[in-house]
Amino acid sequence: MKVRLVSTVEDADSIIVSARDSAERALARLRAFPEDASQALHALWSMKVAPIGCDPLDAEQPLNLIEQLNQTFTYIASARAAKILLSLHPDATPFTLNLGTAGGSDIVSESGAGVAAEVFAAVTTKSNGKLAKDMEKVRKSSKFHKYVFFMCPGYETGRQQQLEKHFGVQIWAVGEKM
Repeated sequence: MKVRLVSTVEDADSIIVSARDSAERALARLRAFPEDASQALHALWSMKVAPIGCDPLDAEQPLNLIEQLNQTFTYIASARAAKILLSLHPDATPFTLNLGTAGGSDIVSESGAGVAAEVFAAVTTKSNGKLAKDMEKVRKSSKFHKYVFFMCPGYETGRQQQLEKHFGVQIWAVGEKM
């Protein structure tokens, strides 16, 4: 499990910088792929199973490209969410970002009244019912402040009250622009 503590904007930004560095390394490897159209399926298969990508937090750690894609944007969304939480709850630091697969909330703080947040990056807020599932999950948290943050095309950074279905659970978009 990958856990990061975020107490400052710089802590959150370092996650984004690591993801960018890993993306640059993976892109360089992709550019080395043959351009022969007959190799297209081989190239796609390699992206799925071969370690041509790398861990978003450690460019030296090989990973298949599909996993890198999935993890990269969830990590960026989490870092952006942490920056929003830093502005909303400066007294609740540090925030613990659970960036891997783990039980509990994606972002949590034990300080102050407590914060719990779920985070995802997807094509739409309805993909796999993710928004509804995350709202339900965070609603059950014992923390006082409850959030779901997401990164999806078509949403500017900010609170998305039109998506809020449970009293006490705020829904925020973290933007999509890189």
